[in-house]
Amino acid sequence: MRAAALISWLVTASLGAFMLRAWIARGGPRAERAKAGGLPPQLIFGHAAAALGGLLLWVAFVSSGVRPLAWAAVALLMVAVGLGLCTVTLWTPYPAREPGERRQPEVEHTARPAGHPGFEVTDEMIARFLADPGPAPRHRPIRPNPAVLVPVAHGFAAIATFTLAVMSAIL
Repeated sequence: MRAAALISWLVTASLGAFMLRAWIARGGPRAERAKAGGLPPQLIFGHAAAALGGLLLWVAFVSSGVRPLAWAAVALLMVAVGLGLCTVTLWTPYPAREPGERRQPEVEHTARPAGHPGFEVTDEMIARFLADPGPAPRHRPIRPNPAVLVPVAHGFAAIATFTLAVMSAIL
């Protein structure tokens, strides 16, 4: 189980290193400092440092078998998971929008004269719709965004790593 935890940790670290490299290449620290409410780069680098430090302690545990090293690695892994969850929470847009979608400005409703319904459904409109409902609406198939798959895989690998590491430290 120790080896499985190590392999899972290496997969998680590889995915994390890929995302960190891409973030830095796109001007991550500068871009985050430049925008209001941007993530502090210390959060990202702290997450990576805690995960890497835990990985090094885990390698030391696997090679030596000294249990306190395992628990120290799990403690650093818990710090890394906490910082990772903070990162995801702060980076996730709310409310979510489709790529390229823009928010519509709020439309002011003008007051209508008393007795004017604004829009009225008539029997003739209903009869026309029932007689010829028109073409069925086309729905595009949902395609996963590949840019989302790497962080999701990183998160699931982190869950597996934490589970395997704790179970290995206990047994």
